[in-house]
Amino acid sequence: MKSGRRLISKHYILFLQENERGFHRLGIVVKKEVGPANIRNRMKRHLREFFRLNKQQIKGSFDMIILIKKGSLPEYYRETEEELRRVLA
Repeated sequence: MKSGRRLISKHYILFLQENERGFHRLGIVVKKEVGPANIRNRMKRHLREFFRLNKQQIKGSFDMIILIKKGSLPEYYRETEEELRRVLA
């Protein structure tokens, strides 16, 4: 997290670092301050689904860590998808 690039959006902080493995890896960090367990789990499902559907569009091979900020959270998957596409573009 310290040595890679940091991309910041309204709801997320992405940490990216290139790797030599030839494929992407994803890590998700959701602190308890974000909300109750059902909300934290829903956010993790949204992020894993975004990664699964869009990992072919990301060129290179990266280790990605997505940290969810506390505060206002997107309710729908579509909001998450649009925000992360803007950040990664």
